[in-house]
Amino acid sequence: MSTVGNRSSEIADRYFLILMRMVPGKEMSPDVLGAHSAHLAELDRDGRLLLAGPIPELSNGLIVLRVACLTDAKAIADEDPLVRGGFQTYELATWLMSKRENGYHPDLQQERRT
Repeated sequence: MSTVGNRSSEIADRYFLILMRMVPGKEMSPDVLGAHSAHLAELDRDGRLLLAGPIPELSNGLIVLRVACLTDAKAIADEDPLVRGGFQTYELATWLMSKRENGYHPDLQQERRT
């Protein structure tokens, strides 16, 4: 994380989402699920994983990352065994936190400048 100016606090208010979507007709084996779990565990050990889990009602999953940029999030998604094996596709998004410290109004203009 950058320490230029107050950049570290700005990054702390921004996370990256990977919305995983099942590919119809592709059955996941226990081996590929184990490899996916190992991928998540590595991200967690490295401090890059904030949350992850399935969304049963949508047959999707969500991974929330704390990384520097969308390019880093894309690299992580592309490395996931479920994506590499063609079992899931994904969508990426930036999530700006609304919280007490920013009056529940993230700075959208700031995000557009980064």
